[in-house]
Amino acid sequence: MKDWKEIVREIDITIRPGIEISKTDGGLRPVTRIVNDKIYVRTGVKTNAEKYTTKDMIRFAYQTMVSDEYFDYNILKNEFPKECKQGACVYSLTGGILEKLGVAEKRKIGRKTVYSLK
Repeated sequence: MKDWKEIVREIDITIRPGIEISKTDGGLRPVTRIVNDKIYVRTGVKTNAEKYTTKDMIRFAYQTMVSDEYFDYNILKNEFPKECKQGACVYSLTGGILEKLGVAEKRKIGRKTVYSLK
């Protein structure tokens, strides 16, 4: 299992503008920019609308997967209500980055999609 410092290093190397992050439905969202600890993706199909996640949110998601079996949108929303007001796509961006790094995988529990350690 990777430690958080190693994951941060991989985020800094791998997650760059132009790279695509998977959505829970299988689609992709391109990273548009990185400002400090915020990673932005384009969410608009016909517009340049953006939403973001933070390294703190990614760390929380990773630690939740390490200590629990998985993390889902409600767990993330309870910890980061302000950021999650952007919409559920923030959840798929957060988990999708961990998936892109090969740390997590998405799976279904009933009707909801969750992320768990790979």
